[in-house]
Parts: sequence; C-alpha cells; structure tokens
Amino acid sequence: MGNIVDYVNRFQYTFAEQEFNDVDSLVLCQLSYLKMKHLIPGLEDGQDFVSFECVVEKKNEEQVFADERYREDNQKLTEAVLKSRRFAELQLNYFIDILDREMEVQFSAVTYQLGIDVAGKQIYYIAYRGTDENLVGWKEDFTLAFSEPVVGQLYAARYMRKVAARLSEDFYLGGHSKGGNLAVFAAMSSSMALQERILRVYSHDGPGFKPQVMERYEYERIADKVKKILPGSSLVGMLLERGSSYHVVESSSYGLLQHNPYTWEVNLEGGEFQPMENLKNGARFMDSAVTDWILSLDDEQVSRFSDVLFRILGASEADNLIDFKSDWKKSLTGILQELKEMDEETKEEIEDIIKELFEITGQMTKKEIQGKIMDGIQGMQEKFSRKKKEK
Repeated sequence: MGNIVDYVNRFQYTFAEQEFNDVDSLVLCQLSYLKMKHLIPGLEDGQDFVSFECVVEKKNEEQVFADERYREDNQKLTEAVLKSRRFAELQLNYFIDILDREMEVQFSAVTYQLGIDVAGKQIYYIAYRGTDENLVGWKEDFTLAFSEPVVGQLYAARYMRKVAARLSEDFYLGGHSKGGNLAVFAAMSSSMALQERILRVYSHDGPGFKPQVMERYEYERIADKVKKILPGSSLVGMLLERGSSYHVVESSSYGLLQHNPYTWEVNLEGGEFQPMENLKNGARFMDSAVTDWILSLDDEQVSRFSDVLFRILGASEADNLIDFKSDWKKSLTGILQELKEMDEETKEEIEDIIKELFEITGQMTKKEIQGKIMDGIQGMQEKFSRKKKEK
C-alpha cells in the first residue's frame, strides 16, 4: 500500500497504455492547491498551455509551496510528477484565483492537458481547488452547506462553460473538498449539450447539496457521471449526503484527519484506491446528525449563526489559518474579548441553535441504542431457536 505520491512514483504507464483513473483525478485535484497565480495563463489571456515543469521551476518554489499545511507533501508530489512517465506531458492553462472578502468568496480553478489517451484523444481535466488556508474560504464552505447557490458555485459553472468552449475534446472535471461540490454543481447546472461532453465528475470527499438544490438543477441528469469518493471516517464529504452512491476508501489516518488526500491508501500494484466496504459507524452517525441539524434550521438562523461564528474568528485579526496558528495567543485574546462583548440576546440565539444539534444527536443516539438492543434480542432468539432444533 502507499499514497498518491507513491502511486505517481510507481505507476509508470502512459495514458495511452492505461486509461485515466480515480487516483489520477485526486493527484490533479491536489496539485490545484499549489499557489500558481501569474505563473499560468488566465482564462481571458488567449495563450497556449504551459508545462508543469515551467510552473514549478526553482525560482517559483517560495510562492508555489506557500501553503504550510501541505508544503512537504506537495513538494514530494511535485517531484514525483516531474519524474513520472505517466505525467510527462502535463500542461496547464486557464488559471483563475479569486479571493473577495467582501463577497465572501474564495475560488480557484485550473485546466490540465495530460496527453493522448487509449482512444487516441487528448485528455483534459478541469480541477476546482478546495478550501485553502484563508478564513474567507472556510466561511464560504459553511455557507455552502446552507445556501443555494453560493457565489463560488456560480463562478464554477461559468468557468466550465468558458473553458469547454476552448477545448477540442470532451473532458473530466473534479475537485477535493469544496472543489468536489463545485465540480458537481457546475455539471448539473449546465446545458444538456455541455453535459454530454463531460466524461466524468469527481468529488473527492466533497459535501453534498440540500434536496431542493438537486431538484432545481435536475441532478439526476448527470448522476451516472458523478463519482464520489470518501475516506472511511468522512465528515466533510458526507455533509448533506443522503444517498449511497459513493465509494469508500481506506485511510492511514483517523477522524477528520482522513480528509487529507495524502492519507488515502492506494494499491500500488493495481493503481487504484484500496476500497472499504462502507463508512465507519461513528462517521455515519455523526454525518446523519449534522445533516439533520442543517436541514432543521431556517435561513434567518443560518445567517445569524454564520455571522456570529466568523465574527468571533475575525476577532483574532488573522486572515488565514497560518497566521491564526503562528500567533495563537494573540488570536485567542481577540476571540475571548469578542465573546465577552457579545450581547445576551445574541448569546441566547446561538445557544438555541447549538442546542438543536445536541437534541438531534440525542434522539439519534436513543434510536441507535434501541436498534442495537433489538439486534441483540433477535440474535439471542435465533441462537435459542438453533439450540432447540439441535435437541
């Protein structure tokens, strides 16, 4: 077993020899987290694709690997891609990177050209970046679960339409985390003619949608093209996920840390993710509880809760998680001061919203316990019946 870095190092077939697969998709989605602004032609520049080697050359290293969360792993993945026979022809274009604190949107996407596939056609992949270290992106993620649609989703749909008009072949699209949600939204909100050009939509542990959103955009039209892949203890990807049309994979980590793509286990012999039969019980329970909670809140409660939560985080005076962590004493001081100054009415409203979550969790816990008791009784009855027959 290994991870995506080991996969790129070991799986040396070209795309003409072995077709594009799920692990390739996650590799490209993770590369979209690299800081590549001004290093790749933009959507409106009208320039040719540039090689990955040119983008990540040594003089650009400080910028490209600026995300402290994944710096070391991203460097290892980049080195593997540069040496890889499979990704030797990797080129990039149509880069977009928007961070608008006023509109509360963090959006980034890039288009890859990978080379010729087994059918002799050029492979294209549109990748949407997930949530990066900016607090604006995390607030957008929170809003994403409640609103319909958010600005980032509309950007995603427009980006796909513009890129598709410039591509000569059909294409894949996908993303990790929020990026997976954006990819699915772009696909389901597009025209039927454009949907026919989509080969597959990948959502790597990306959150789902409220039922009314899926109904409004007729998700069923593209459902058979969507491949949702989750780690065993998924929380993010199971958010608002009511169906069972997802694939579960093993992770070398636990809990929320499984959201990190570098923990997903790959069978290096077959070049595929190591599958799990189903999500872990604790993950299914928590995901269902949080989803029920989200759907129980009205728009006014959602807006109030979101504003207060990120007002508290904003009191830390940090724009991103790196600054937040590097000067945590200052961040904590600002947060505590904000909590002290919060008026009683606001405190009570937020307490009521959080109380709703605990009530739902409590009800589900009772049902789960009752279910286990009934299973136990049934098991004892079956065992008693077998012994009676034996006599």
